Amino acid sequence: MIALRLRTRLTIWFAASILLILLPFLIGIAALEWRSMRAGLDHHLQEDLEVALEMLVIRGADVGWRTEATRDLGYDAGEQRWLEVYGAGGQPLYFRGLVRQPGIRAALPAPLAVTLGYRSLRTPAGAHVRTLTAERRLGTTLVRMRVARSEDDLRRDLRLLMWVFALVTPLAVLSAALAGYLISGRALAPLGRMAAQAHTISAENLSERLPVDNAKDELGQLAVVFNKMLARLQESFERMKRFSADASHELRTPLTAIRTVGEVGLREAREPRDYQEVIGSMLEESDRLARLVDTLLTLSRWESGRLRLCPVALDLGDLARDVAGQLAVLAEDRGITVDVAIDAPLPVTADPVVIRQAVMNVVDNAIKFAPDGGRVRIRATSTGGAHALVVDDDGPGIPLKDRERVLERFYRVEGSPAQATMGSGLGLAIVAWAIEAHHGHLAIDASEFGGARVVMALPRSPHAGPSA
Repeated sequence: MIALRLRTRLTIWFAASILLILLPFLIGIAALEWRSMRAGLDHHLQEDLEVALEMLVIRGADVGWRTEATRDLGYDAGEQRWLEVYGAGGQPLYFRGLVRQPGIRAALPAPLAVTLGYRSLRTPAGAHVRTLTAERRLGTTLVRMRVARSEDDLRRDLRLLMWVFALVTPLAVLSAALAGYLISGRALAPLGRMAAQAHTISAENLSERLPVDNAKDELGQLAVVFNKMLARLQESFERMKRFSADASHELRTPLTAIRTVGEVGLREAREPRDYQEVIGSMLEESDRLARLVDTLLTLSRWESGRLRLCPVALDLGDLARDVAGQLAVLAEDRGITVDVAIDAPLPVTADPVVIRQAVMNVVDNAIKFAPDGGRVRIRATSTGGAHALVVDDDGPGIPLKDRERVLERFYRVEGSPAQATMGSGLGLAIVAWAIEAHHGHLAIDASEFGGARVVMALPRSPHAGPSA
């Protein structure tokens, strides 16, 4: 099948539509014109019949014309126009006009009672005539009369009209096709400009946009949609570049540390205990590197849609207490107290592994940023259709301008002790994704204790009753 251009297809459809509209219209005009001409001829036949009734007279047993002339200029105006009169039994009584010729009269069927009314006949010479047959009384005698007029003039006019239509229709369709071609070309011109511009856009110049002539029409809306898609692609590419650069930097740090520690350990002979310290430092950096790689893989699976959640019914309060107990060792090393003030159950439906990681990241951050001897407080709130864990610390807090950006990967607050705490800048990004994946809400604010407050809200479990 030949693939035609859109402009060509629109032209063909436009011309075909005009043809489909025009043909029934012309056929209707021809039918109405033929009906009008036939009605006029039938009217003249009716007048001929009335005139014949006035001019016919009975002379004894014969029927004759009121005047003696063989040709009445008022009645015999046409060559193919005649009058036939028959008795009630079908016997011929009177003929006038062309029907006087024996050959024509013999070829025409005699009018019968079943043939009363209007009919169209064809003479032996091939002429078409229109007849009107009726029963009338001449005095007291019942006669059957048939008057006729030529139909050839009507047919000739109809043929002429059809020839006009046959000539006009192709011209009209051709004109419509030409107009459709010009109109479609003008209408599709913005699409051509968009295609030409799209050919120039690549990964190196994603900031370019398609031209928008009229944002309110369909092509303009299409251009707007494509421009929004290009903006998303540009944002994704820029985010990917930042991610690659940040990931490279973060991976380089532990690798450099491992290499440096190894080189220092090999510079001179050392005691076994010193080698143990060197190997221990290298293992710490290796663990950090492994955690960073695992986190990056988790984010990659999330963005690609390959990480599937396995939600089950769980209690956020129990989960928070479990996490606090697990991180208590880290807190005790610095004299930090972790208080969990959750009394009522907090039933939610969530993936326990993902939500546990999110809660652990938040509590771990609170412990890292809390001062030595400080306190981390975990409590619960329930508002509307959600349960929330609120984690407060008394550390330096997060400035207002950074509270949105700390959810970005590898972002660290300027002047924060992130380097000292060996943070990767991915913890809160994981938290934001986990809460968003469960249709929850994450908020970061200032704590009343001077530090940061992180609120993690999740929808209540639909199978649980109202909490106390």
